[in-house]
Amino acid sequence: MTRYLDVASRFQKESASAPAFLRALRQEGLAHFERLGLPTTKDEAWKYTNVSPIAEGGFTPVAALRDSAVLAPVVERLALVGGPRLVFVDGRFAPELSSVTGLPRGLTVKPLGAALTEDAALLEAYLGQRALSSAQAFTALNAALLEDGALVHLSKGALSEVPVQLIFLTRGDAAVLSSPRVLVLAEEGSEGTLVETYASASGGSLATFTNAVTEVTLGDNASLKHYRLQSEGDAALHVGGLHVKQGRDSRFVSHTFAFGGVLARNEVHVSFAGKGGDATLNGLYVGRGTQHQDVRTALDHAVADCTSRELYKGVLDDRARGTFHGLVKVRQDAQRTDARQQNRNLLLSEHAQADTRPQLEILADDVKCAHGAAVGRLDAQALFYLRSRGIPQAEAERLLTYAFARELVEAVPEGPVRASVESLLAQRLPGAARTEVTA
Repeated sequence: MTRYLDVASRFQKESASAPAFLRALRQEGLAHFERLGLPTTKDEAWKYTNVSPIAEGGFTPVAALRDSAVLAPVVERLALVGGPRLVFVDGRFAPELSSVTGLPRGLTVKPLGAALTEDAALLEAYLGQRALSSAQAFTALNAALLEDGALVHLSKGALSEVPVQLIFLTRGDAAVLSSPRVLVLAEEGSEGTLVETYASASGGSLATFTNAVTEVTLGDNASLKHYRLQSEGDAALHVGGLHVKQGRDSRFVSHTFAFGGVLARNEVHVSFAGKGGDATLNGLYVGRGTQHQDVRTALDHAVADCTSRELYKGVLDDRARGTFHGLVKVRQDAQRTDARQQNRNLLLSEHAQADTRPQLEILADDVKCAHGAAVGRLDAQALFYLRSRGIPQAEAERLLTYAFARELVEAVPEGPVRASVESLLAQRLPGAARTEVTA
């Protein structure tokens, strides 16, 4: 805790020339972080997740890599075909690895450093408005160290069919603290797709810490598909927050895939601010070894006539642990809300654990809401059927595990994003299922 306070205080002194609104946001973040402190398992929201590796890790920001071009082969493997991309290495923008040429009309994609000069009024109006630093310690720490990241802006009526990709790459050769901030503004009637990719250049044993925050504002009748692919190295620590505010008749679709890191927590917060909004939250988390995958979602139905659908699945092997806590809140004036929430977990080992807590908080009376959760092992009858057809035990387990996970892969439309997800999933599942199941 003290180390992070020192790092943030020193950073703010060295960045005193920043615009006044940014200095104020950083100072607010530092004050809230000092007040909140790092969470412990005594905090209800962190009951199942011990962040002591983060507290004791000694992580610190680093300067930009002088020759990031050496990472070009890694970036090319992660990059989607034919789309604009911004690349960040250890939390710093890498222009030589980025490409934003040929953007469709009405779409702006640029690093925050450039946006602070060219779009200062826009950043002042929206930066820090969705992700309140007073709400959570890691969000506050991100604000205190806010320096780099991306601005994605869809102007009124803009239509972008090609996905925008933001690649956050960690080298893994130093105890780096990365604090990227992404700001997305989709104005009235606009439509776009954003892919955030978090990966490591190598699977090194040195721990790193990524503390990422994304803020999304959707105007009336705007539409955004958001993908988050997290496949960092086995020693990585990751905390990510996605904060969304939806306008009237807006549509938001989130697909989160969490495969990497020894400790990873992904939070999604969606607030309906206009009638007729529609939100879909899909997620798949896969853990093996001693990985800890933590998912927390919150849907705030604050107005009437909004719809939400939520499906998260976990696949856990060895001594991995998965945690899901999903809250759907329906406020008193949010009549005719239609909300569905499901969490399902597949345990591939006797030592794997899953904690699940779907939750409804309903204050209105004219609603259709439901939630459910399940934790179980591979179906013994299905496994027996495959084995009776001559399929070896390990292969049968692999097929059933992939079938369980594939529902969320198929929710991604055909194209480069799905291909990337399928590739990452294939790397995580083969050989993972080793449970002895008796037919």
